[in-house]
Amino acid sequence: MNASPQFVYQELLSGYQSKLQQTVRKLKWIALTRLIIFVSIILSAVYLWSFGVQVVVPVAVFLFASFLYLVKVYILKEKEKQFYQNLIRINEDELKALDGNFDHFKDGSEFINIHHSFSFDLDLFGLRSFFQFLNRTSTQRGQKKLACLLENSELNPEKIIKKQKAIQELAEELDWRQHFAAKGKTDSDQRDFDLIFQWSSTSFRLKNEQVIHLFIKVFPILTIIVILLNIFSIVPWGLVLLFILSQWAIYGFSTKTIQRFHQQFGSRSEILSKYIEMLHDIENKRFQSEQLQQLKTGLYFQNQSASQISNNLVKLIAQLDYGRNMVLTLVFNSVFLWDIRCIYKLSKWHQQYHHLLDQWFDVIAEFDALSSFGNYNFNHAEWALPVPQSDYFIFDTEKLGHPLINTQKRVDNDFILDGRGKLAIITGANMAGKSTFLRTVGINLILAMNGCKVCARQMKFTPIALYTNMRTTDNLMNDESYFYAELLRLQQLLERIRKGEKLFVIIDEMLKGTNSVDKLNGSKELIKQLISLEAVGIVATHDLKLTELANQFPDSIQNQCFEVQLANDDLSFDYRLRPGVTQTMNATFLMKKMEIIG
Repeated sequence: MNASPQFVYQELLSGYQSKLQQTVRKLKWIALTRLIIFVSIILSAVYLWSFGVQVVVPVAVFLFASFLYLVKVYILKEKEKQFYQNLIRINEDELKALDGNFDHFKDGSEFINIHHSFSFDLDLFGLRSFFQFLNRTSTQRGQKKLACLLENSELNPEKIIKKQKAIQELAEELDWRQHFAAKGKTDSDQRDFDLIFQWSSTSFRLKNEQVIHLFIKVFPILTIIVILLNIFSIVPWGLVLLFILSQWAIYGFSTKTIQRFHQQFGSRSEILSKYIEMLHDIENKRFQSEQLQQLKTGLYFQNQSASQISNNLVKLIAQLDYGRNMVLTLVFNSVFLWDIRCIYKLSKWHQQYHHLLDQWFDVIAEFDALSSFGNYNFNHAEWALPVPQSDYFIFDTEKLGHPLINTQKRVDNDFILDGRGKLAIITGANMAGKSTFLRTVGINLILAMNGCKVCARQMKFTPIALYTNMRTTDNLMNDESYFYAELLRLQQLLERIRKGEKLFVIIDEMLKGTNSVDKLNGSKELIKQLISLEAVGIVATHDLKLTELANQFPDSIQNQCFEVQLANDDLSFDYRLRPGVTQTMNATFLMKKMEIIG
């Protein structure tokens, strides 16, 4: 029997907390040892001086080399510490999420679009949204990719099946997913990410490249030769000064270009290192699913991996960052034309590889987004993997529920629409569950078309574009009323269907902004058009007369309802979907109960 996600996350949390404690202890010992060696360097110079340079220099060099080694080890251990801290946070967050608290994940509010075909109506983005429930991305680009996948679902059944296999493979690779996410977490400013992503479309070609190449080859060699000749008193100090000033003159003429490179590349080696580690994780993992293997092939160019090529860029940026140290700037630019050498190498690297950056970042973003789906499948292993169909339209589910509703509170329902031109008209009292059911169908259809498990016992479906009309908003700036805004949305719906697009339509209480007679007549005509255009979907309404269309179109319309029970001056809801038309309404009862009316 497989362990529950709660047990797995708790075990991982305990293990990483133990490893973090060990790493912190090692850091303290390294820091102490480094301090002792530093003091020893000073003391050796004082107490061993009487033994002569032959003794002092070797001892000092050995101690200094040991000190530098411990500095490097300390930096690596600090990185390891941050890695374990990220893993601890990941597992703590998952335990909170399994308890129904996912407020600590990014909610995707920036993706809210009231004009989108369905995302606004289905609460896809924003506080306590489905995106926040699903999102485990660790990169900005991965978050955007996840939002894009949710808004633009796959309609090809074969591709959906390939994606199902990819997501399920990632679901089973828990350690890999968590390590990938832990390496991706960073506190860097969004502007740094934006600049890095712009590198692929920005030109960094230098003017007079051949002259610059000659300068960085010849001047440092000549300067070093002149300095050596001066040491042996062969040439005067003035000649050394002349060569040094010549290099600074060349530097002066290139100041604007150097500053531009510093602005674009400087101090971004840490962020790039994060991406390189993520690339390295992808390159070193043997994936079995076709989709993940195809993604991985995009990380190689001329027999070199993306991480190798990118690592060269990180080294070049680190060398450019030496210029931020005044002492190193003075020495290196006086002898080696250091900054000009760095920008020349960066320019060459960019010319050769810049067109690949966007592709590599996209691969990372795709894995980042797919890992969120994999995490979702892992957390809900008991849910069903839907079966996509292609030859006819079918939406057939057993025990379908909304994934955001807690298992103890959720009421699952069976539902089926079989064939094109079929509509379900759902009636029910206020708060009986109509709108929640509409969103349940919409969210699970999005999940299914993204290759994920669905909150159901079983599901067969035909991939189809989704269009909703549930929460229309007016626009005072555009002098647009609520009713007119709804008409525009319904117009767009019909235009898309008339152009031949197959749509699954979800409408909640259409034509709310007009009188009851107009509303009924308009709603009837719209439903007739939807049937004639072979649309499929669900219409929720309080207008019971609309259900009479089932008598006129018995093969196309099915009436279903949610009922409420009125007993002992109280209301009870069972949220069960039934065949037929509702027999109870509760608006007047609720108004009396709340003493709004007598």
